[in-house]
Amino acid sequence: MEKENIKTVTIEDFKNSQHILDYIDDDFAIVNSLDGIPYSNEVVRLECFLIAVCIEGCIQLDINNRTYQLQPGDLLLGLPNTIIGHTMMSPKYKVRLAGFSTRFLQRILKVEKDTWDTAIHIHNNPVKSINRENDNSIFKHYGELILAKINDEPHCYHKAVVQHLFAAIFCEMMGYLNKEIADSEKAKLSKEGIKQADHILRKFMELLSKDNGMHRSVTYFADALCYTPKHFSKVIKQACGRAPLDLINETAIEHIKYRLKHSDKSIKEIAEEFNFPNQSFFGKYVKGHLGTSPIRYRSTKEE
Repeated sequence: MEKENIKTVTIEDFKNSQHILDYIDDDFAIVNSLDGIPYSNEVVRLECFLIAVCIEGCIQLDINNRTYQLQPGDLLLGLPNTIIGHTMMSPKYKVRLAGFSTRFLQRILKVEKDTWDTAIHIHNNPVKSINRENDNSIFKHYGELILAKINDEPHCYHKAVVQHLFAAIFCEMMGYLNKEIADSEKAKLSKEGIKQADHILRKFMELLSKDNGMHRSVTYFADALCYTPKHFSKVIKQACGRAPLDLINETAIEHIKYRLKHSDKSIKEIAEEFNFPNQSFFGKYVKGHLGTSPIRYRSTKEE
């Protein structure tokens, strides 16, 4: 399959499939069937985090060029940039999907060692069997609560409640998966067990999480890891499909947004805190990424 034939799927794409949606907003989607989902007969690249639970029947599909089968009770976890294709379903199948936007992931997850370890674990084990006898009753309770809230009469905080419930179940899942990683696998992930490109990406992510948005150039991080900016950019792109500058700016802007909303400091003081040469440069940076000035962003309500 040629690269140009691979379709990108975002949360936005599901909005055209209202007949199979239990819920949709800009960051989340709950889908009750594969019939009529975006690009269902094509190879797709996820630009969201996708969870699929097989309830009845059988589903066969390729995930990153490997073939998997989902039986009842099996769970598919699809990271952003996962390639999915050649999907086939048995005549009587039942599945439920949940999608989380990349914007939500950036907002809720810290870029740190445990997050990266869990992401590698998901990448290497995209299909998992759910043990109904074990610790999964809490996920059932979350699911029932989310569905009840979705169908509840809305009020002025309805969207915020739903968003926090989605955040809670997602973090619960990430924590559950992280506990599942054996100490031996964690040691393997930390040392020679992952490819060199993945090792560099992980070191970059660890540096990025500690930097708190203070440095916003590829050169700074490349120098810190003793690589040329050109080689560093190529390796990071190879490892995660994203340009390092995009990751740097996304991380920085999240820290800046938080300080604008939750700090009593002036705009000038916040600009100095993030090592901008002056307030004008800070204003241009914020407007370039948020589409509005720091003052205007600070005055808007939280999403």
